[in-house]
Amino acid sequence: MPSYPKNYPFYNWVPKPLGILILVLLFLPILTAGGVYSVNSTEMMSGLGIISEHIQFTNFATSIGMAAFAPFLYRLVLIRREKMMCLAGFSLMYIFSFICAKTDSVFLLALCSLLMGFLRMVLMMVNLFTLILYAGGIEAYLKITPGMEPETANGWDKLDIERSAAQPAIYLFFMILGQIGTSITAWMAFEYEWQYVYYFMMGMLLLSILVIFITMPYHKFQSHRFPINMRQFGNATVLCTMLLCFTYIMTYGKVLDWYDDPTIRWATVGGVISAGLFIYLESMHRNPYYILGVLRLRTIRMGILFYFLLMFLNSSAMFVNVFTGIGMKLDNWQNATLGNWCMAGYAIGGLLTIGLSVKGVHFKYLFAGGFLLLGLSAMFMYFEVQSAGLYERMKYPVIIRSTGMMMLYSLIPTYATQRMPYKYLSTWICTMLTVRMVLAPSIGGAVYSNLLQERQQHYITRYAQNVDMLNPDASTSFNGTLQGMYYQGKSKAEAINMAATSTKGRIQVQATLSAVKEMAGWTLYACLFCTIFTLIIPYPKRKLLT
Repeated sequence: MPSYPKNYPFYNWVPKPLGILILVLLFLPILTAGGVYSVNSTEMMSGLGIISEHIQFTNFATSIGMAAFAPFLYRLVLIRREKMMCLAGFSLMYIFSFICAKTDSVFLLALCSLLMGFLRMVLMMVNLFTLILYAGGIEAYLKITPGMEPETANGWDKLDIERSAAQPAIYLFFMILGQIGTSITAWMAFEYEWQYVYYFMMGMLLLSILVIFITMPYHKFQSHRFPINMRQFGNATVLCTMLLCFTYIMTYGKVLDWYDDPTIRWATVGGVISAGLFIYLESMHRNPYYILGVLRLRTIRMGILFYFLLMFLNSSAMFVNVFTGIGMKLDNWQNATLGNWCMAGYAIGGLLTIGLSVKGVHFKYLFAGGFLLLGLSAMFMYFEVQSAGLYERMKYPVIIRSTGMMMLYSLIPTYATQRMPYKYLSTWICTMLTVRMVLAPSIGGAVYSNLLQERQQHYITRYAQNVDMLNPDASTSFNGTLQGMYYQGKSKAEAINMAATSTKGRIQVQATLSAVKEMAGWTLYACLFCTIFTLIIPYPKRKLLT
């Protein structure tokens, strides 16, 4: 274990409570600064003249950058130079934020998002390990050093209990801080222009750099050799290319009519080639960037499956936004305010998970409870979606869904890494982030959005068949709008067009609400299936070599 100066990473004059507060607050710019911000997507689309798929794609690019960093986790944490890494990272994020605020190029937005995702993960891990060392005096990287694994079954079981309590607490901390950052950016975008969000982040980054300069001294490298082989960045680039091609297909498929568009075909070819090249490079390299052997572990494969099911079904969160946007005409700020209720769900889910895990409740019951809560959220939407729905009641599905999500989100890694050799940890984190933040959300978003559009068209056709001047409600609405247009001095043709558009709008609203209700019902069935599945499958532990 390397030796550190007294009061590392701060000067001796910095009191420990202040140092802990500084390290905690540094997470705010780390978790918040990014290529694009989904809460101001409407303002960005109107200001830049782009479509919503561009925002989705660049968001996925940020997640891909975070996943691409994960295999470097252990080696970068060993560098342990908080001041140097934070100064370099925050400075680069400042430059990328400035580019994002000024550019109207989607390519530059995606590239900056990718690089900022990588930097975000670097800074998050370095700051987290430094905080654990400074606040608790625990050298956390020893818990992930290959060769330091427990030697007995009892040791592994004790480690599982520790992780079951620690990981929900860590996830709760990060998710609440992330939601606070989201709320701040939503307020900035609502009160000012969308560029002000970037300017605010740039100011926060400059303030963080100033605080680091004042409170932290220079520290030399612990080792004379930089621990990362630069050739592995080529493998990381191939991985990013593969994932970017996949998310491009999933995001733009509906808009570009799938394989009728040449860019979708080229993305497919690029994705297949880069996937083959990635597997070849990793299988032939003596010191691989991604250890393919991790997929041989059963708990890892089951963890991947659970995360895929969770994040796919979590795409049903769109029901609340669609309902409030179409049925209640809410703006982005009101939707973001409604989303803040997920912090209550995170807190309930985190505390519930910690309490039940410490009491020794089996994974299968906790997983089943998480999927059941996702189903209850969908069931609430099924009965609540109606023309006279209340905004105040929309917080309940948000709280219920985020509670179930938190239980699964924080415990799946504990189950997946049961008795897993530490040499696989960085590869598992890369796999987890790829499935959790890229593959499952992109597939789930594509399925839910395409299915919503298809069911909307189905119900529009169905409802429009009975709408004519013999229908009392339709004729009353049409004639009322027609007379209103006449009173405003519109011509007969303009008045008829406006009345027809108004009638069509009412049909479209009803069709959308019916589509959301139907999809919520199917989501409930899917969640019940996942609940039963998690209860009946076996949960064997890896046998230890003697």
